[in-house]
Amino acid sequence: MPQLPRNTYPQPPRVQLQPASTGEALARSRGLTERDMSLLSYLDRHRVLTAVQVTRLLFGSPHHARHRLTALYQRGVLARFRREVWPGSQPWRYTLGHVGATVHAAATETPLPKPSTVTEKVLRLAHSPHTEHLLGVNEFFTRLAGAARAREGYALAQWWPETITADACAGIVRPDGYGEYSDPHGTLGFFYEHDTGTETLDTLTDKITKYAELARAGIGKPVLFRLPSAVRERNLHEAITRRWPGRVPVPVATTAADHPAPNEPATDAIWLPAGQTRRRALTQLAARRGAPAHQYSVPRQAAA
Repeated sequence: MPQLPRNTYPQPPRVQLQPASTGEALARSRGLTERDMSLLSYLDRHRVLTAVQVTRLLFGSPHHARHRLTALYQRGVLARFRREVWPGSQPWRYTLGHVGATVHAAATETPLPKPSTVTEKVLRLAHSPHTEHLLGVNEFFTRLAGAARAREGYALAQWWPETITADACAGIVRPDGYGEYSDPHGTLGFFYEHDTGTETLDTLTDKITKYAELARAGIGKPVLFRLPSAVRERNLHEAITRRWPGRVPVPVATTAADHPAPNEPATDAIWLPAGQTRRRALTQLAARRGAPAHQYSVPRQAAA
């Protein structure tokens, strides 16, 4: 059997972590800005972000963001990792380093983490096959946040990660996230599902059944599916129609990664509601008057 060229073998991630004891971490925390603390809060909740995603959330320019992220890494506030790919390499993925994890714990009055615990978290995140999916979820929400920052009267008021959302839903469903977005046309709270094409269509429609169960329990929101291709999007709509020939039990809307306008903001008319033929803007998916009240109640947030 012919051997593959050496550089085509899967490569382990390159992890860069600046070790620091608890005392060193507190000493190195001097000079952190309010924006730095906001970044630590984002990373504590959402675990990993790229420089582009951080730029959307907190910075005005990619150059300034990359410069600050590098400085924070060098101080041990952040850790970073990436895989070597052919050709080139991935963008760095940033997460909390020893200093950042310690400072955030001190600021939120939670127990200070041991250095070994932080190291373990970084290594598990770097090696986990789920990390790229998590970055895909964070890509969607940071795009929403970036669009909101650029325009007055727009806001991503809520962004909950999978763990907090699942707790708020009593484990009935486990969405990839929950968001609440507002613009001058209205407000939409929604559950988000980031599909990568690895699950069957039956699995996706089973999820919709679970969301219907959640709505009957008193928590109902539209469910947004982001699918990897227009073909899979079409197949999902056909599967939904076969399963529910009349009316879908909860509002569902989809978009595809290869939508004809891939750079169009997720707030714009890229969402196709199940059972309809016209795409709608995000806040156009909100409840209309006369809709059942249970479909639009706000879930109670679990403790962060």
